[in-house]
Amino acid sequence: MSSSTEQVQRDRPGRHMAAPSRQRRLTVRVAIGVAVVLVVAAGTFAVVQYMSGDSQSQSSGGTEKATVISTAGTVVDGQQLTTALHIKADNVKVVNSTVRHQGTVAIRVFPGVSGTVVENTEVYCDGKDMVGVGNGGYTATKVKVHGCATGFQHYAGAPATVSDSTVDDQPYRASYAFTESGKKRPTTGAGLVAGPVKAAKPWPGPDNTGVPAGTELTPYTGQYAITQDNTVIDGKILTDCLDIKAKNVTIKRSKISCKNEGGMIIRVFDDVVPGASLLLEDSEVVGEGEGLGLGFGHYTMRRVNMHHLNEGPRVSDGAVIEDSWIHDLVFTDEKDHQDILQTTGGEHMIVRHNTLEAFNPVTNDPFNAGFQLGSETAPKLSNLLVEGNLFTGGNYTVNLRPDTKAENVVFRNNVFVQNSRYGPASNEDLRGVTWEASNVYLDSGRPITEGP
Repeated sequence: MSSSTEQVQRDRPGRHMAAPSRQRRLTVRVAIGVAVVLVVAAGTFAVVQYMSGDSQSQSSGGTEKATVISTAGTVVDGQQLTTALHIKADNVKVVNSTVRHQGTVAIRVFPGVSGTVVENTEVYCDGKDMVGVGNGGYTATKVKVHGCATGFQHYAGAPATVSDSTVDDQPYRASYAFTESGKKRPTTGAGLVAGPVKAAKPWPGPDNTGVPAGTELTPYTGQYAITQDNTVIDGKILTDCLDIKAKNVTIKRSKISCKNEGGMIIRVFDDVVPGASLLLEDSEVVGEGEGLGLGFGHYTMRRVNMHHLNEGPRVSDGAVIEDSWIHDLVFTDEKDHQDILQTTGGEHMIVRHNTLEAFNPVTNDPFNAGFQLGSETAPKLSNLLVEGNLFTGGNYTVNLRPDTKAENVVFRNNVFVQNSRYGPASNEDLRGVTWEASNVYLDSGRPITEGP
């Protein structure tokens, strides 16, 4: 039984309800341990370099032994690899191959790379907490993944399409296009690839959130109800929910796993203990299919990877959420409405430069909202800044209750993927809400107010 018994009130209505261009074929014969330069046509070269410890993955496994593909259009065909495969060039194809690795990511597509295709290939993970195919921006067909903690890794900043594939012999598919019988606007192909919108810095995802690479985690042996001011928890594995009842508590470079049905995984008791506050950064929060991520106020959440929970954070007085990745909500039942973020009132809050994925590409569920806003439990919702975020999914992605008492609520420079059920926003023209033209669709760059 979790130490946090705080239950979350649910007094609102129930929940919702392009192929790469052809390149000259480069068939690579990989010689592990050396660099191979293949002359495959006049003036055309493919370079495959075996590198030991040259690059770091997003998890805490340190360095990788990797075979690096750095020539655009390379085809890796019929290979048996015993290193990681790092893809650092566009339009690479991996077919009829086997990759067996003991590290962090077996086949890794690096940020900014496009057009990667993996077909008829098997991936074996021989290490702990490994990813089979990551970190996103690829198409996988007839790929079999074995023994990996995460079979296929992807995120809204680098969406993937996976079909006819398996993880440990169980079928797996993923698509960022929402499909539903009778849906007014199909999203197939819409808003799923970057168009004119270029992020000023990389969107939060597997490479830049969570526990930093190389961090050695050890079991946490302290109390889960924190009552000592200025407590610091660093580099730990925590296996229960946390009650923050002290000032200036810091949790960093740690992994927190907890299952708390109807309650918080991390609860800041700022409404009970004057001055109670939390800094949570460079950490991973895993809901194990239950619970709400963090609440209620006077916390800062920075560079956090939060996933596999019923709902994300509750946002109240003094809350700051930035540079974080919240994703993979887990469905409970039809009476719930599940949100990535929700506020029911408060003041002086900031939500800045996050990847907020209400849409689950594996279950084809947009859930209720990327950000649900209201003022049900406070006199008003005031001085809230929402800027520079990447949003997906939701019935309406940003859903403002029509009775919200808003004051100085500002949305600007946010980017929306078109896979919601009804549209990107509702009631954004409420009194006290400023919705700037800088809120745009990912694929077209058009302002939300102009339509897709």
